[in-house]
Amino acid sequence: MSRKIAFTVTLEFEDKISDDLEIIEIARNIARAVRNECNSGSGITPEDSETFTKNVSVKPIGFEEVINQNMY
Repeated sequence: MSRKIAFTVTLEFEDKISDDLEIIEIARNIARAVRNECNSGSGITPEDSETFTKNVSVKPIGFEEVINQNMY
């Protein structure tokens, strides 16, 4: 297996999100939320795992910008 694993996450909002800046802000919020969960103590790795999350990257589909949240 790889040290990097990609997931597809789909978010549904009550109202339409169409502004590029809002989409990038959502990507930042996702990355920050995952980082915060990793740092909260319980993390997102399997319970019996000795590993930890080093970095979170979120790239909105159709955008070039990648949002990175390092764990250190």
